[in-house]
Amino acid sequence: MGELSGYLISYGRDPEELSEAVRIDDANVMDYVIRNLDQGTWYFTIQVEDIDGLVSAPSQQVSKTI
Repeated sequence: MGELSGYLISYGRDPEELSEAVRIDDANVMDYVIRNLDQGTWYFTIQVEDIDGLVSAPSQQVSKTI
């Protein structure tokens, strides 16, 4: 994973305002489960952070209906 330090997963019920976030401070993590989501449609993006603190633009948004 070289120069990556971790990830930021943003998510929420409103695709225009992802109000929740999870920071993963280990670039070797390749999967992560967000638990206890209420029923409905949730929207997610992910960003990567490098060792200098630079953060990428958000990924394309994806959604999941629970």
